[in-house]
Amino acid sequence: MRNKLLLFIALFLVAQTYAQNVRVLELRGGVLNPKGTPSGAIFGGSYGVAVDERVDLLFGVDVFHKGYTEKALVASETSEQVTQNTYTETVDYKTTLIPISAGAVIRIPFAKPINWYVGGNLAYQFLINKEENYVLDKSQNRTFGGFGWNARAGVEYIIGSKSALIGELYYNGGKVKRNQDKTEQGLPIWDEVNVSGFGLRFGLRLDLY
Repeated sequence: MRNKLLLFIALFLVAQTYAQNVRVLELRGGVLNPKGTPSGAIFGGSYGVAVDERVDLLFGVDVFHKGYTEKALVASETSEQVTQNTYTETVDYKTTLIPISAGAVIRIPFAKPINWYVGGNLAYQFLINKEENYVLDKSQNRTFGGFGWNARAGVEYIIGSKSALIGELYYNGGKVKRNQDKTEQGLPIWDEVNVSGFGLRFGLRLDLY
């Protein structure tokens, strides 16, 4: 309940300042290493307003994706000092995580043209996992959801009057769930994936007057 209230407040503050401030657009990409899935690429962006020269309020959407396979050795043959292995693909996985966030970024002047910055967001995160099992001839799609948060700290290198390059270390926190139910004994039961982990991103910040 508290996460929902904080997210609502963040959205309200952005809406109140949107009409009278400079628009800000961030485009970024990098890698994320969640605890519950293999590491993969993440791309996304944020759009919002600059309250002043130090503070931005932003909405953000990111997409993390990782595809991976399991394989089995079928045969191995050595001929003229060359070993040839034959494999078959047994299971194919595709995992997509979509955090939708709202939060703030605070800039800390360092020495022109460089600024440090820190930020934080509240987010609702969707996880979609697609599994294709060729051994069992079975497909399965599983969808998870849950509230989370992320924190970021990085450096901004100003390249123009309205543009800057950014590079940051960030942390995505949260667990997503599905199938919330009860056991025969009346105890709560659910499936859960831990999507918390560190990442590294680079991108571009634009001021849109």
